[in-house]
Amino acid sequence: MQQEFDPPTGYQFNMSEKSRQRHKETAMTVGTGLLVNYPFNLFFLWLFMDMFNIDDPFLLGTIVTGVMTIIAYTRVYLIRRHYEKK
Repeated sequence: MQQEFDPPTGYQFNMSEKSRQRHKETAMTVGTGLLVNYPFNLFFLWLFMDMFNIDDPFLLGTIVTGVMTIIAYTRVYLIRRHYEKK
């Protein structure tokens, strides 16, 4: 039989400064990924499908994934560099 855990009244979770910094960096990485990658993905799909007439799903997916990987690597590198300076 499982027992329920009730934390003591007035209990506060104290997060270390290093852990807090990691959470900020993670949130920034995920947030910018959403804001940057989605529009780029749509743009590259349009570019490769309409401008280069690529209609093979495997080739299209491979090319877009390669380009998005380069963009993601650069974005994460810049974010890490920013947080390491602090």
